[in-house]
Amino acid sequence: MQKLSFVQSWRFWKDGEPSPSKTVTLPHDAMIHEDRSADSSNGGHAYFPGGIYVYEKRFVPDQSWAKKVVILECEGIYKNASVYLNDRKLAFQPYGYTGFFIPLDGLRFEEENVLKIVADNSLLPNSRWYSGSGIYRPVWLYVCEPDGYRPESVKISTLSASPARIRVEAPMDSRIEILDAGMIVAEAQGQCVELTIPNARLWSDETPFLYTCRLTHGEETINETFGICKIEWSNQGLFINGKNTLLRGGCVHHDNGILGAAYFLSENPRRARNPA
Repeated sequence: MQKLSFVQSWRFWKDGEPSPSKTVTLPHDAMIHEDRSADSSNGGHAYFPGGIYVYEKRFVPDQSWAKKVVILECEGIYKNASVYLNDRKLAFQPYGYTGFFIPLDGLRFEEENVLKIVADNSLLPNSRWYSGSGIYRPVWLYVCEPDGYRPESVKISTLSASPARIRVEAPMDSRIEILDAGMIVAEAQGQCVELTIPNARLWSDETPFLYTCRLTHGEETINETFGICKIEWSNQGLFINGKNTLLRGGCVHHDNGILGAAYFLSENPRRARNPA
């Protein structure tokens, strides 16, 4: 399974406006670049007008994908997103804060394809804060084997922290290996297996140790990282692996202030340093 960035060279325009389209790189906030109006009733959205925003990506798929399954992932679109491939509607996602996956059935491998995403944020106001509009988080393509793994198809659960025992659930019969610094510490064969991790190092806020789960089916191998921990809470507080743990952090909305709602990886360290 390949995961490919799909954020470059999208055409963008606002539906119903005569201005020409422009080329943008995702993530992109369609609303932050508009003119505000003091007469707008949309105070919660910083007096931006809102509207229907169109994104279009033209591409010719690699010939090696012809016998594989191609899946589109949209991490976040605000909101009422309709997805079209070559003028055929594939999906509709109304909620603006949920990512979603779409199989790109009907790809043409001998010619150009047109992928279009329409975000309708015209019915305002619809929130108490500035939401932004459009494809405000990254977009990805997954190229998968027909009988292989899919994104988020593997589930790893902690059954017990002492002794450390986990459950691994895969979409098909797999060779499952647990690695610590490249060394195999537990292994099994199956689709749903339980494993005991000897001398396990537990995950906590102070020691966020992660293991690697390597799964193999046929000639395909994927890796998933995970931590082992026990979480409890009561009126006595939050306990991680039996230790009373204080939550530390800031409560912030998804937007980046005057930069808009588009997600920028470089902004996360700054917001962690200066949560106010």
